[in-house]
Amino acid sequence: MSPRALETVLRYAYVKGYTCTEWAEPTRECLERGDSDMTSELCELLLSRFFAQTRVNEPLLEQYLAYALTGNQDHSQLDSDNCLIPPKTSLACLVRYIETTAIQNPRQWAHLLKCLPTILSVVDADQIVSDLLNEKPNDWPRILCNVFIMLSRLVAVGLYRDYYAKDNGKDASSTMMAIENDIATASQMNTQPGESSLPFNFMSQPNAFDPDATIDLAAFADEPTSSEAIGSMDGQSAHDSTQSTTADLEKRIESANAVRAAQIIVDLIEKKSAKRIFEMMNNQQQGAEKREARHSEEPWATCQSILAVPSSQASVSSADMSQNTHIQKLLLMINRLTDRDLDRRMAVHLKYQELEDEGTARALPSAGLMGYLYHMVQIRPCLSDDYIIDCLSKLQIIKGAFDEAFYLEIWFAALTGLREASVGLYKTEPQGQNEKEQDNSNSNTGNLDNITATNCLLWRTVVLVKVPYLIKKLQERKGNDDAKAYVKRQDSISDGLELNSLESSLAELHSFAGLLNGCGSPIYTFEFFASTTSSKLVDKLAFGASDDDEDDIMKLINDMSNTVDMNTTAVTKAIRAVGSEEIFTSIVRVCQDYGFVRDHVADSLLKNVAVKEEESDKSFDIDMLDLDGNDLKQSGQSDIETLTKNVEERMSAIKESVSRTALTELLQITLVSMIHTRRIIDFTIELLAEKAAMRDIYSLSRICDALSKCPCIIDVLGQLYHPSVILTPLEQVCNHWKPTDSEMELDDRTDFDSPSEEDMDGVQLLYGKYGKIWSLVVFVLNKFNLYADLGSVFEQVDGFCYQFFSQGPIIYGVEVSDPSMEEFIRQWQSALLGNDGISDDLLRYSTPQQLLQAAPTLLHRTILVHDNNHLEISALLGIISYFQEKFLSFTLFPGIISLLCDDILARNAPVAVMCLHQLLMCGNPPDMLIQICGSYILGALISLAEQRKQECVVAGMSLRDNNHETEEQLRVLQQYIKTNLGIEEKTEQRQHHTETISTSVTCDNLSQKAREMFRYIVKSGRSMFMRDVDADIVALWDSSKAPKQVITHYLDMVMFQAALSMGGPHWFVDMIVSEVLEAGKSGGAVRAAELGSCLITTPLTRSPDSDGSCSNLLRCLLQNVIPSSLKKHATANASFFQGQTLGVFTSDCLVLMHDRGDSTEREFVHEFGRQFFETLVVDSENAPQIIHVKRDAVENQTKVGVFARWPDVVIESPVWRGFIKGLMSNPLVNESWPNTFV
Repeated sequence: MSPRALETVLRYAYVKGYTCTEWAEPTRECLERGDSDMTSELCELLLSRFFAQTRVNEPLLEQYLAYALTGNQDHSQLDSDNCLIPPKTSLACLVRYIETTAIQNPRQWAHLLKCLPTILSVVDADQIVSDLLNEKPNDWPRILCNVFIMLSRLVAVGLYRDYYAKDNGKDASSTMMAIENDIATASQMNTQPGESSLPFNFMSQPNAFDPDATIDLAAFADEPTSSEAIGSMDGQSAHDSTQSTTADLEKRIESANAVRAAQIIVDLIEKKSAKRIFEMMNNQQQGAEKREARHSEEPWATCQSILAVPSSQASVSSADMSQNTHIQKLLLMINRLTDRDLDRRMAVHLKYQELEDEGTARALPSAGLMGYLYHMVQIRPCLSDDYIIDCLSKLQIIKGAFDEAFYLEIWFAALTGLREASVGLYKTEPQGQNEKEQDNSNSNTGNLDNITATNCLLWRTVVLVKVPYLIKKLQERKGNDDAKAYVKRQDSISDGLELNSLESSLAELHSFAGLLNGCGSPIYTFEFFASTTSSKLVDKLAFGASDDDEDDIMKLINDMSNTVDMNTTAVTKAIRAVGSEEIFTSIVRVCQDYGFVRDHVADSLLKNVAVKEEESDKSFDIDMLDLDGNDLKQSGQSDIETLTKNVEERMSAIKESVSRTALTELLQITLVSMIHTRRIIDFTIELLAEKAAMRDIYSLSRICDALSKCPCIIDVLGQLYHPSVILTPLEQVCNHWKPTDSEMELDDRTDFDSPSEEDMDGVQLLYGKYGKIWSLVVFVLNKFNLYADLGSVFEQVDGFCYQFFSQGPIIYGVEVSDPSMEEFIRQWQSALLGNDGISDDLLRYSTPQQLLQAAPTLLHRTILVHDNNHLEISALLGIISYFQEKFLSFTLFPGIISLLCDDILARNAPVAVMCLHQLLMCGNPPDMLIQICGSYILGALISLAEQRKQECVVAGMSLRDNNHETEEQLRVLQQYIKTNLGIEEKTEQRQHHTETISTSVTCDNLSQKAREMFRYIVKSGRSMFMRDVDADIVALWDSSKAPKQVITHYLDMVMFQAALSMGGPHWFVDMIVSEVLEAGKSGGAVRAAELGSCLITTPLTRSPDSDGSCSNLLRCLLQNVIPSSLKKHATANASFFQGQTLGVFTSDCLVLMHDRGDSTEREFVHEFGRQFFETLVVDSENAPQIIHVKRDAVENQTKVGVFARWPDVVIESPVWRGFIKGLMSNPLVNESWPNTFV
């Protein structure tokens, strides 16, 4: 049967005036006789006829529609047996009419809104969620999504009726006029029944609607009722009055529809769990792309855009409607549903309040942030920027912190490290005479050592270079909307300005004067590092040389030269001014350069610094004082502009002609002006890569020599980038370069890179150039300890560099047999033992790669010749001194030095000690020999001294009976290396440095010190008054000398690294878990969870495949330590809060590890976490409802291992309930592992 029969039945029933039940009987018979389901056609027929009437109500048609949709004439409840149209079908058809009828048919929608709650009563959230979990098809989520959009449109029409009327092509008055004209026309047309142009005549019945009945008589209450007044009204005024009254009525109907639609939306969310349905719908999607596509089906964002005030109509909403409680509740609810961060923050805020008081939970700096920032300085190589940004963004969500508070915590953590590092820069003395103060300031640099100065430089780089860059990346990851959100502050710092999140954090940071004032000036570290490298820039800065000091003859000589002086007085003054700025001023300048801080806000922030500096100067003239700080602001900005221009000029000059001196001076600027640090480092990296691609051995040697002369720059570079940016470009040169690849520079013999090159000529000069490149490669590998991860810096596994460093020094003829190398070694051995020396022909037809491989064998065989009394000791030392020559010195490290150290420990120690004494103490040793091999040599010498001591004790001999000359050489060598490496500690206070483990930590107390440090960091945290800013660092190591109620903030990640290496992963994880549980009992739970999760999820080992890798620590945590700890504390009646703390810590570890690393690690962590959550599904009424997704158990067990079973004593304990609640409190768990908690 065709749908035409349904239309015929409807027309006949309507004309005859049948009741809804009388019409329903033949209609139901037609539906049953149909070959297919025609309920959709019936619904379309009813709605199309129903919405065809734009001006009147049709009671009979309303009854038909209500009966068809609900099965009852009064639509009070749903009768599924009598209703003709299923709810899904009716809703799917209804939503298609909203766009065209929301404005034109308010009366019709008023009737439908009365039926809609009854239709929606069949929605069962539990059943829908169950179907989604079991992957059964269910159309309700999509239908409900469209229903929300439909109802939001009705609410918007009631709020902004005039706007939507114009958007529909009519304004309100024209719409009402059209309605009035239609009513009059219809009245005339319907005087003769059956003559309507409609499919069938809806206006032909006796009970047809009377348009005059809709006029509100109350509207005429204030009108004059006298006959004169009535008589004075002409026809047009009467028509206008009727039109106005009809418009008011239409508005009231639309307003009532908006309120009713808002009530339905709220009920769907609160009573029908619509939010839960949509979340489950999204969670069912697997993969990021599918999840993003499905996320667009959630109606909240669409509803919010519909309900938003139209941009072109700022005041179109009705005042009465906007104040309606139902409308306000709806708008607030939609805003909350679209703000995912707000939901997270609310959940996390509750978690923090449950665990401990707000003061302890929000202690600054955050323990987790401290771990990440201290890791940047102390662990080499540094983590990648993407890795850190991912951790920081997750940590902010876990903490539930707003941007302003989170940025403030980042500044606090970074400045805390800088404050501690600055303790070693200078020693505070009581104020006295000016002469004493001057003498003290001049002697500050003499008290510095390399470790202290480097540590302070790295912390300053973190504060002024790394942190602003990370904040920039965080804002880019979130989008620019957060950065443009301004909030007005009323305080003396911001002068009531509207500040964004970063500006607001800086305004808050300025009030912590104790922390800021404790950070030392960069000029101290610059003077220390500059003392080891000579340049014109250093001379002018360190010794105060200026243009005025030059006599007329020198000025004449300078004027005659064509070179441009880059070190003018203005430049040196600008460098000193920038280097003398307070740390807060430098932070504002850097953030202003990044664009985070607007110019007028920066002026406002720096004005307070200027006034403070003026007030602290007792010798200023009040007439010369600029109270607004304009002089200081203009001076500071002018200094930066001068320095920026100078840096650009230096870069341009270096691009044209690479000079070691020019590049060294450019790199030295980075030690002072941190605003230019990243720019100069990037330029150096790009220049090195460009020259390496060109195989320009001369330019490369100058670049590498400049970097070698400034070792601290390598530390800074390694903090900003991975060392591969240096080593990877140099790999090709080190692998394949040979002397015939480069031509001799004969035209530039007067411009040597160093005075020692004057003695070299021909091929020797080329070998010297290659040696500088090789020395830098070895230095970087040694500094960042990259031997265990060569694949991260060298691309060619079969190349010379990778094979050389992976195999180590080889002695040919003993360990390896290679005929080609034997011939090469024979030629060089003959040259070394002969009287003619090394000829240019031998160098030209050799390669430095062959020489590096053969050098250990050459020395080994030479020592054998000496041992067999065929070579005098003087001749042997002469050959050793031959390797000190600049063109052969690169072969010393690591090959020859490794051979001599092995001889000290296993073979001929006296001869090896004499050779080392000759290399280090006599002649002209290479500049980088101590830096690269000093620790290795010192270890061998100490081991030999200890061995000699034990041999004497066993033999009952005195140390004096041994070889006096060898013992003296041992003592001198040890003292020489310690002095140059800065190992010797002079006083107790030298334990402050945080570059490496403090000397008071030994193998015996390492585990105890690591546990104490964890506990102290958990208990610490700066107060708002900064009373503990000057905590004594030695207090951590010697409790007898610790002031009372003082806790240090010192965090040594290297100590935790050593503890993990020596104690093993199980002990390390067990130590952290025990401290976390203890913190849940005694306080500091949140800080313990943050620091513990940081130590578990942050790489502390070099190799990703080692036992101490993050994946292995996570495996150990979930499979071993957590089950055993829960069982132990459950039997000991541990508290609910201890379990909750452990749950928060565990969820943080899982979330921070999720979606990180390569594909193998990501897959492992995701599957590992999923199986762990599955094990939490237990048959206990105390356990929360956890979704259990069935997988292939055999395959998973072979992949991630077997998890423990939870005994009844654990499940029934309070600590278990707290553990589960702690897991559920993390807002990222359900996002990372969908359907974990419902």
